[in-house]
Amino acid sequence: MSILLHVPAPVKKLVTKSKYVEPTTTSTILLISVALFIAFIFMVNIGVLLSENIMNSACRDKIVGFEERGMYTNSGEFKLALSYCGTS
Repeated sequence: MSILLHVPAPVKKLVTKSKYVEPTTTSTILLISVALFIAFIFMVNIGVLLSENIMNSACRDKIVGFEERGMYTNSGEFKLALSYCGTS
């Protein structure tokens, strides 16, 4: 009696590569850093614009108060004082 051992032929494993590549940690950190930097610059610019408007308003209110108390002798002085506040 003979025993034949059947050895199966090796099976080649086919691996398909995905077209989508997960972003690496470094690129994710870089992307988040850039987004935060742009947000910071945007918020600083908004803050500067708002503070200028508030300061101009306070300056104008103070000069109008001086004008109501008779500190300016003519309208030319009043207009000159208002020009220092950046308003016309």
